[in-house]
Amino acid sequence: MTSQSVGSETLGSPQSPAPPAAPVTPETPATNNRVVTFEFIKLFSGFHLFMLNISIFNLLPHFLELRGASQSFYGAVAGTLGLVNVLCVILLGYRADYWTRKATVALYLGVSMTANLLAVLAVAAPMEWFFVVRFFQGIGIALALPILFAWAMEISPPKRKHEVLAWLGIAGLAANSLGPLLGEFILSLQAGPNIAEHYLPVFIAAGVCQVISWGILMTVKNSRSVPEEEGTRRGMAKILFRKESFILLLITISFGGMFGVFVSFGKNFTVSLGLAYASILYSSYAGGAILSRFFIGPLIRVLTASHLIPFGLLGIAISFLMLGMSHTYLYLGVAGLLYGLSHGILYPTLAVRYIEAQRASEIGRASIIMQGSFSAGWGLFPYLGGILVQFTSFPTLFAALTALGGVCILIHLVTERYFHKGLLQAP
Repeated sequence: MTSQSVGSETLGSPQSPAPPAAPVTPETPATNNRVVTFEFIKLFSGFHLFMLNISIFNLLPHFLELRGASQSFYGAVAGTLGLVNVLCVILLGYRADYWTRKATVALYLGVSMTANLLAVLAVAAPMEWFFVVRFFQGIGIALALPILFAWAMEISPPKRKHEVLAWLGIAGLAANSLGPLLGEFILSLQAGPNIAEHYLPVFIAAGVCQVISWGILMTVKNSRSVPEEEGTRRGMAKILFRKESFILLLITISFGGMFGVFVSFGKNFTVSLGLAYASILYSSYAGGAILSRFFIGPLIRVLTASHLIPFGLLGIAISFLMLGMSHTYLYLGVAGLLYGLSHGILYPTLAVRYIEAQRASEIGRASIIMQGSFSAGWGLFPYLGGILVQFTSFPTLFAALTALGGVCILIHLVTERYFHKGLLQAP
């Protein structure tokens, strides 16, 4: 899977003689096989700050609870992301490969900045304002975040896509723990951290991260998708319903849903146990996820994605089982660590396998659909989970997610058998 950078030139054609061999320079493929380059570092930093902004809002359900919101209400606010992602995939996803990557990211991160401004204004406004905040954040997550992954793969060595996504994912994984930690630290500096109005500087800090992220990403080398194949049309349906990869989207929705419950309800669940710091759960998750990324390269060379996907799903299912039995920081830490290790293996494996099932000219749209499916689950499950918790308990919700993980494993294994029997064409 290759891409064409903006401003690149063709060095030869069938009608012209081959140019003489050029000496090896930092621009030639002989020395350009590194994942970590200056351009990648800038993309990594911008992505980290964007996700730091998003992860600070994992404390939003707790803020709403302090203002008197019910579980179903703050679950619905969190779940707004899912609705927005589905709408964005349907209405705007087909434009993913029209513009350059920088133009796309600039536009949709600009929309996401609106959410930060509204969040600051909404601290003293009716709680319903936060539906609008999550709506605008959902646009950024649905349409800017997946393009960042496509952008990273296009400016990096094509044969190292798994490692590119794994290393870039570290930026997001670290942010998922640092964001809530930063928020809790800001709250702890004020008298009475459980006062809703004290969330104002937390939301301001998130906005600062967003603005800096936008500035850094605008300095990254631009790229665009390769031209569409002759006789084909740019669209979403042909990618979305391609039978060879549709099953991966169903698993992705469930995976995103489990992640959504983990990050959205982590603070509320910790408080329900009588414990103050959800950052223990988030930090152990991030530590496990980052640790797993150091082994993704060797693992993918020894085991195929067919093995790593069910392995990751199994670890996530067990982690929710452990989370349901948690009552101390030690239990939270172990459950978070296991979830992180499993998440760190599953996300890049599932993402690359889905993207590789599509044509090279479809990478932007495929990334949108993949992230949209993940985010749809991320939004839908907290909404349903909030209703379930309101009438039962957190352990009941976690038990249901454990069972869902088992169902996803069975679906994947059955699908693999169809592939091996030739009933489905391999991607």
